[in-house]
Amino acid sequence: MNLTKKEWLLLVLFLALLTFPLQYLFRSFDMSTLTSWRWAFTGIGPAKIFIFLALGTVLVVPLSNADLPEKYPEIFLFVSAIVSSLPFLNTPEVLLDSARYFLQAKYLAQHGVRDFSRAWGGEIAPWTDLPLVPLLYGTVFKLFGEEKQVIAIYNSLLFAFIPVLTFFTGRLLWDRSTAYIAGILILASPYLFTQVPLMLVDVHTMFFLLLAVCVFLYMLERGGFFWSIVSSIAICLALFSKFSTLPLLSVLGIIALISMNSQPLVIIRRSSIVLALTCCFLGVIYFWKGEIILQQVHFLRTYQMAGLQRWQEGYLSAYFFQAHPFILLAALFGVYRALVNHDKKILIPGWLAFLVFILELKRVRYLLPLLPFVVLTASYGLQGIKYIQVRRFIAYSCVMSSLVIALWVYRPFLSGTSMANLKDAGRFLDTLSSEAVEVYFLPQSRSLGNTAVAVPILDLYTDKIIYQQQPWNSAEGQQRAQNVSLRFTWELKQPDSYLHNKYSGLKLPLVIIASEPISEVPIELQNKYPAAKLQRQFSKSSGVFRFQTFVSVFDRI
Repeated sequence: MNLTKKEWLLLVLFLALLTFPLQYLFRSFDMSTLTSWRWAFTGIGPAKIFIFLALGTVLVVPLSNADLPEKYPEIFLFVSAIVSSLPFLNTPEVLLDSARYFLQAKYLAQHGVRDFSRAWGGEIAPWTDLPLVPLLYGTVFKLFGEEKQVIAIYNSLLFAFIPVLTFFTGRLLWDRSTAYIAGILILASPYLFTQVPLMLVDVHTMFFLLLAVCVFLYMLERGGFFWSIVSSIAICLALFSKFSTLPLLSVLGIIALISMNSQPLVIIRRSSIVLALTCCFLGVIYFWKGEIILQQVHFLRTYQMAGLQRWQEGYLSAYFFQAHPFILLAALFGVYRALVNHDKKILIPGWLAFLVFILELKRVRYLLPLLPFVVLTASYGLQGIKYIQVRRFIAYSCVMSSLVIALWVYRPFLSGTSMANLKDAGRFLDTLSSEAVEVYFLPQSRSLGNTAVAVPILDLYTDKIIYQQQPWNSAEGQQRAQNVSLRFTWELKQPDSYLHNKYSGLKLPLVIIASEPISEVPIELQNKYPAAKLQRQFSKSSGVFRFQTFVSVFDRI
């Protein structure tokens, strides 16, 4: 379109203000299972959010005219990511998967890396998790203490490098301007902000996949044994962050093929060296835990792949609600622009999009690692607009919109779920004089999940020693949950650290975790605690999720 700069700015402003009403109007189409607009806006008026969005969008107009941030892109992107993630550091652990990573990290913090490496796959049940991220979390615990806040800060720092890596990758593929806008657009996903502080693997997977691609590009450009070693290590780190990176890393082959235009023999030699080094590293890993990893792969094929057909959220949720819609529109235009310009580099994100379609990855969490490549394509599309201020304004307005949604919609919604009761209860327990507490859980009334999974999450939020002798698993529960996503909650191994014999005969503050508020001690504990009285009850609930965690704390009288 042959528009003046002022006309472009007015058009973008109009579309930016129109986007939220359209999203809100069609919110019933958001099939997200965590921050769906169908329920996240319950109790929140759209008018208030629209006013915040309008003010924020107008405020970024002068920022888009400033050249200073783009002169120091690495610093600006890193600081912007840190500042944007700070308000979410107190987000409660809302996904039950956190329990697995916490238990593995706790084992490493208590026993060390050597014992962790020996126990992984045996005493430490890995489920479908690879050891890298729990090892990193455990190291953080060992260095800075077993605190939830420590994990949130560590994750935020790791997250801050993702826009910077996106910038480096974009500069290697195209140019500095494309790279900068892509780095900004990484922050245009409200869902991503809610995931940063959680004790999960998705932010790590995004970081390591992007690192592997970026370093591989550097290696192809510069060569040398140093970059070959670094590239091989980066690939191995990506592979051992999550199983899903294995097919995604095939994009490195596409990168190598595209790069052969100038010096094919050089590219083949450099790629072959990286492949050989990577195979050597993987051979060592296979010798260490190959049998266990093969068992996990078989389990993924027979359980997880079949489950993906049922545990879907859809691309509409991912790219119209959980990321700003401008990203998808700009990415589509980027594909068109690349086809017109015969730019083969578009095959890199194109290959990843093809894999997503073939593997039917329709869960937002599984799509997060691909976000850097989507925004790179979107930024390439925005380069079709000749005015740099307009390109910046589009990117900044997307980020502002996502921050408003994440801050004033997603954050209060997640803080009002029943999982927040574990955080609040943990903080309360730290005010008690006893060094330990006894934890007891009751079965779920509406969910097929095992309430035992809440015990490690409570442990993450308290400094108290957890005493818990109640068995975690039952044959009946495992049988009922064979084909559901919460099956892992019945296969968690109860850690020995919760079985403290020295507390077995003592009366401790009693914590009851249940799927409904409990005001009396369960009958099976009344002989031990005949006169215990309710001291504090934590009963937040959004009423949306079937798995509920209400917490009641009784005194030890």
